[in-house]
Order: sequence, then C-alpha cells, then structure tokens
Amino acid sequence: MKHILKFKWPVTVFMIAFAVLTYIFSPDLTQLAAEKGDVQLSDDQPSEQARQFLEKHGQDIEMMSLVLEFDGGVSENQQGIESYINELENFEDIDNIMNPFEFSEGIQENFINEDTGVMMIPMEYTGDENVILEAASDIEALNPTSAETSITSNELVQRTLEEDAMNGIQTTETFTVIIVLAVLLLMFRSVVTPLVPVLVVGVSYLIGQSFVAWFVEWLGFPISPQTQSFLIVILFGVGTDYCILLLNRFKEELLNNDKYQATLNTFKTGGKTVFISGISGAVVFGVLYFANFEIYRSAVGVAIGMLFMLLSIFTLLPILMSLLGKYIFWPSIKNIETKESRIWKLFGTFSIKHPTRIIFSVVAVLIVLSFFYNDEVSYDSISELDDSYSAVHATNVVSESFDEGVIFPIQVILSDGDDLVNDETMTRIESVADTVSKVDGVKEVQTVTRPTGDVIEELSVRYQLDEAESGMTEIAEGMEEMTGGLEEISGNLTEISEETGGADMGGGDLSELSAGLDELGEGVSGISQYMTMTGDVEGAAAQLEEVQAGMQEMATQVEAANEEMLAQQEAAATQMSELSDGLSEMASGIDEINDGMEETIDGMDEIQTLLSEITDNAAVDHTGVNVPQQFMESDELESAIDQYSFADDTAINLNVILDGDPYSHQAMDVLDEVEFTVNSELERLELSEVDSYFSGVTSMNRDLDQITTDDYTYVVTIFVITLFVILAVLFRSFILPIIMIGSIFVTYFASVSMTQWILGWFGIEQLNWAVPFFSLIIFAALGIDYSIFIIDRFREEVVTHSIKDAVEIAIRKMGSVVITAVIILSGTFAALYPSGIVILVQVTSIIIFALLFYAFVVLPLLVPALLVTFKRGNWWPFKMPGGEERHAKFKDEE
Repeated sequence: MKHILKFKWPVTVFMIAFAVLTYIFSPDLTQLAAEKGDVQLSDDQPSEQARQFLEKHGQDIEMMSLVLEFDGGVSENQQGIESYINELENFEDIDNIMNPFEFSEGIQENFINEDTGVMMIPMEYTGDENVILEAASDIEALNPTSAETSITSNELVQRTLEEDAMNGIQTTETFTVIIVLAVLLLMFRSVVTPLVPVLVVGVSYLIGQSFVAWFVEWLGFPISPQTQSFLIVILFGVGTDYCILLLNRFKEELLNNDKYQATLNTFKTGGKTVFISGISGAVVFGVLYFANFEIYRSAVGVAIGMLFMLLSIFTLLPILMSLLGKYIFWPSIKNIETKESRIWKLFGTFSIKHPTRIIFSVVAVLIVLSFFYNDEVSYDSISELDDSYSAVHATNVVSESFDEGVIFPIQVILSDGDDLVNDETMTRIESVADTVSKVDGVKEVQTVTRPTGDVIEELSVRYQLDEAESGMTEIAEGMEEMTGGLEEISGNLTEISEETGGADMGGGDLSELSAGLDELGEGVSGISQYMTMTGDVEGAAAQLEEVQAGMQEMATQVEAANEEMLAQQEAAATQMSELSDGLSEMASGIDEINDGMEETIDGMDEIQTLLSEITDNAAVDHTGVNVPQQFMESDELESAIDQYSFADDTAINLNVILDGDPYSHQAMDVLDEVEFTVNSELERLELSEVDSYFSGVTSMNRDLDQITTDDYTYVVTIFVITLFVILAVLFRSFILPIIMIGSIFVTYFASVSMTQWILGWFGIEQLNWAVPFFSLIIFAALGIDYSIFIIDRFREEVVTHSIKDAVEIAIRKMGSVVITAVIILSGTFAALYPSGIVILVQVTSIIIFALLFYAFVVLPLLVPALLVTFKRGNWWPFKMPGGEERHAKFKDEE
C-alpha cells in the first residue's frame, strides 16, 4: 500500500488510461449478447439432437404465423388477403405460404375465426435469423388490407426477449448511477463522498466489461442477455459497499491519525476484510464456469469484473483518501465520528442476553417460511414480455382465437436411413400417429396419412373392406342379370329349334352356362357375407380366387357358345331371314354377356389385388390400416409426402398439436407420454430400427427443466464446498463457515417464499426458470460479504475482549456499515425495476427482500446468538485467536 501511495500519480493516470483505452477498443458487449446469448443446450439433450438432425438435412426451418385482425369478418376481405399472399410469394426469404381459403371448410376453421375476425397464415422463413425481426417488419409493411397485422415464431419470440433485454440494460445503467449517488448523498450528507465509489467502481466496470467482451469474442466465453445487467448492478452494489466499509473505517482512523496513516491503517484492517469478501464473491461466481448450462456459465463474467473492482479499490480509493483526507466527507468535515446503529445495538444486546430463546425463535420462523417454498418455475417467455411487441401480440391473439398448440407443436421425427415412404411402413407410421392422437392432452397429429389432423378415410381397412363388399355385391347382381339373359336366349333357341324341325341350336350349352353363373353368383354373395361376419380377409381372398378361376372357365365357354351361335346364324341365313335376324339379336346378347363377364373378371381382379395387399401387408395385423400402393401414387398423398417427408423420404415428420399451453409443465408431461407412446408403438410395430427425435418449444423447455435442475444441485454443491474451504482457511475454523453459509441458505429460502407470496398479489404465480439459481448465487455472494464484515471484526476484537464483548463491539461498530451497505445495494438492484425484464424484476425482488431480512433479523439476532452459544467452539478444530495469554485472562467468563 505504501508503494501505491508513493507512486499515486502514475498509478492514477495508468488506471484511468487503462479504463478508457480498453473501453474504446473492446467489442460491444451488448451486441455480443444479442448475437451469442441464445439459450444453448448441450449436444446430449434430445431437443438439441433433433435440431442437429433437422439442420443436417436442411430442415431447421423457422415456421412463422402471420396474424390478421379485422374489425368485421374475414371472408369478406378474401380478395385483399389473397392479394397480400401473392405479394408475400415474391418475398425473398419466405416460402411455402399456406392460403387457408384453398382448404376445405372444416380445415379452414383451424386458420380462420369469423367470430373474432382473426386469420392466421403459416409460412416458412428461410432467411438469416439475425435479421428476422427486420424481415417480420417488412412482411407486415406489405399488408394491403385494413387488418391489424402481427407475426410470431419461436425465433421471433427469442429475438424479442433479447431486444427487450438490451433496452433494459440502457435503462439499468442510468438508474444505477442515479440511485447510488442519491443514496450515498442521503447517507453521508456529503457531495464528495458519493462521487468516490462511482469513480472507483466506474473505472473497474469499464475495464471489466471490456475484458468480458474480449473473452467472449476471442475465447468463446459464455454470455447471456443478463450478463451485462448483473455486471452493472453487482459491481456498483458490491463495490459501493466495499467503499462504504473502508470509508467508515477511514473515519475511525482519522480521529487519531493523519490522512496518510489513517489510509494505511484503514487498508491494513478493513482492506483485509474487503479482500476476503471480494475473493469469496469472485470464487462464488467463478465456480459457475463448471456448470453445464451456458446461461448459468455466463455469470462468470461477474467474477472477472469483481477482480478488476478489487484492483480499482486497492489503487484509486487509497489515493483519493490520502489526497482528500477528511475533505472526502465534505461538507460534513467537522463531525466525522462513525455513528453506531441503534437497531443493531438493541437487537445484538438482546440476542447476547437470551441466545437460546433467539436461536429457537428465529430458526423456527425461517423453517416455517422455507416450508412454503415452491420450486415449480415458469418457462413461458411470452408472459414475460409486453403485448406491444408484435411476436407477443400475435401469440396472444392466436391463443384467444385458436388453440395455443397450433403455433408451437411438438415435432416428432422418425428416421432409419432407408426409404420410409412405402405402403407397409406408412401403414405402421399411421398407427403411431393414431395412437399418439389418443394421448390425453393431444388435440391432433398431422403427418403424411393425416395432413390436416384427420386420417385419410380411404386408408382404413374397414373402409376398404366395405368397398370390396360393395364391389362383390355389384358383381353378384351383374351375374344375376347375365343369368337372366342366358335363360332368355336359351328359351328363344329352343323355340327356334322347334320351328325348324328340331335342329339342335345349342340351347343345352347355354343352360349349363346359366347354371354356372348361378353358382358363381351364390359364391360371390357367400364370400361377401363371410368377410362381413368374420373379417377374415385372407380366407375371403382364397375363396375369391376360386371364383375367379370359375369365371375364367365360364368366359371360355361363353366364347365357344358365341362362336357356335355365329356358325348357326350363317347356316340359318340361307333358310329364312327372320330366323337370321333372331339369331343376330341373340348373338348380340351373347356379346354383351361376354363383355359383362370381362368387366366382372376385371372387377374381381381389383378386389383380389386389394385383398391380397391387405393380406400381404403384415402391418395391417398391428394397425387396422392399409395404405394401398395405388393410393401412394395419388395426387392427394403425394402432396402430403412432399410436406411431411424429407431427406430423400428417409425421414417423416409428425406434428403433434397440444390441447393446451405448449410452455406449461402440463405440456412437458404430455411430451413425456408422447415420447413413451411413440417408442412403445415403434417397438410393437417391429420398427425398433427407426430413430425418434422430439423437437419444438415444449421439447426444449423440458430439456431446459432437466439441465437447470441438475446444474442447480451440481453448481450449488461445488460453490458451497469451495466457499467453506476458503472461509475455513481464512478464519481457521470449521464452525464459523457453517454459521455463515447456513445463515445465507435459511435466509434465502425464507425470502423466496415471502417473495413468491408477494408477487402472487400482482398475478405472478411462478418464478422464471432462471430466477432461483441466479438469485441464490447473487445473494450468497452478497450476503457472505456482510457476514464476513461481522465475523472479521469479531475476530479482531476477540483478541483483546471476551467473546460476549467482542460480539457486542462487532455488532455496534458494523451495524451502520451493513445497514448502509444493504440500503445502497437494495437501491442499486432497484435500478433493475425500470428495465421491465421479468427475470431481472423477480431476481431483484428476492435479493432486496433477502438482504433486508438478513440485515435486520438474521445478522443482528441469529448470528450473535450462535457466536455466544458456541463460545470457544467457534474456532473448532483450531485454536482461538489471542493465544494462552488471552485464554488465561478470560478463562472464567468463557
């Protein structure tokens, strides 16, 4: 410290120049947060695997929904809407625009709500995601209709969150400086004192945020939209606290020393406390580097900022103290005595006199409050944003006029690397879709065989069997007609034979044909009845094959009879023209019967082919669905194949539309059931080689829930162990670290419970998913500082005083410091309220409540009671400070 004061001018110039130059030449941290601050999951997460699979095959497509709101009905504006759609088709970054007017009336209801005058137009965005907000604005600008337009998508929501965060950062910076100056001015009644922390911490902030930006750009350092906000409030809040502690100690030292010596003494005692606190805070935030989740790791930047803050405090602050002396408190330079806190003195004295009563009372209250802690969090990013944003407004409108799940469905991808678009595999995939559609919480499933959510009717085996039965009924009726015709011809031939003197005209042959047709007709009717009653497609197909063979044989006989009739017609032509005409008519009748026989055979061939396909398709036994090969080539199915298959038909999409909010915990439960159902069906249908992927907002939130829960436990465990080791080494005790860390945790959980209750009054039922983690880490880093202030002063005083007296002195001396620091820190965090960012507002609420509860209940009541109760045990398993001489002096008291 003497060297710092000796070279104060070069050090001052260096620090200021260093801050200015790093700020000028460093990248824009706010812009980096916008570009690289997206939520990123690890590669082993299901939703990330699905995203990578889609990206690999060029299917990582952003689906956008353009929403039109009319004052009247939608249909009366059809011409203008279709003109708008035509304009959009020329938009460079837009593809596959759906025109709801081209759908059937039933399907239109999914996109048009005439009652509310709302229409939704889905489309694909193929442009650069970094400029999707600008593209959305350009799309809305093309609107030629009278409708109010808005547009949403998952990426648009994320970009809107980032934009909201960046706007909040600018507000936070301004309010932070204003609040710090205002609170310090009020607390110290000095116009100089408030400027000192702002200057010292401001320099460290400029340097710290510059290095964080460089690390992000050069080393891929983790960053999030909240990184800069936390960096601002924590550095200014904690840095100001440290400055207050040192300034208050400087006041004490000025009473008996000149400004130079007072500065040295201040940093010899208080400086040690600040260093311990600063290093502890940096370690707490530094531990976050070992988290798996990038958003959590992004808070590591605060650790870098805190290191530069310590550098600035141990260089610029002592220089200012040595230069200004008592004028650092101007105009209150006459009375520079440090005032003791009356509240802490009162609470501390009562706690020392009645430690057991205080411990049980305070701990009981904390445990009861902690019991009401609700760990269920919200992943609904939409609810965190104002409706004035286009993406938010569009989502809210769609939720009110349609089903929320339509915008953000669960995307199930099935792939095995082989061609999946064939009759047997498509039959099995339809079975998967049908089973998933019956899961509670699922509204419908859209895929190749059900492009609009309802299965194509022609694919049902029951429908196909009904069609086959109808065909066989028609064949039987046709055979009856042919039998009647043959009987008529046979009778006519008999009459002619009698008239010509008994010449044999072949009537017997036709009688045999008639009898044969009767038998075949009865056979077809029997097959139809058999299939209707038993559903035995395979048996019916075998019987139908026998009938077909009989029909072929009979066709040959009809052909022979026809030739005989022609021969007889020629012979009779020379005898009488009337007989010739009659035979000619009968020959024509035979021709018609022959044609009828051929049509009957063709119809039976079609039915036989259909029944054979059903019999040969092993998937039918598992599904009750059959996709005929001829239907695979139809225009209707080809359009669906183009829409729902990709990667050269080796992958199939199933869009699972949920019945509720896709951001909710209920949606995650439905996703679990959908995943289980899909995999179970694939196994049952002997498609175990097919891989399944699950993408979409719900899938990402489920993975987010899993990784945040795992990381929360993992990181908190690491930082508790690390903090315990540091404090144990610094204070040479195992008990004191337990008291300090334990008091932090019970205060935190009790404060969260109270904050949740208070936020519930304002309609906020659940905390944002990131709030519990960040609020705990931040409060632990801040709260541990105040306990260090108390314990370090207690350790200093216990060398020359009894334990009770040392505790009382520490409470009296540090009370005003801690209360002032808490008020300033609370005010600093309050600067986050105007940002309007929900996560920051919630974190701020918890931090402020926890700080106040810690400063006015736990520290002045619980901590002194514990210190007095443990007595010498506070330093277990090490020796108490002061040595044998002190031990002998206070042996009777302790």
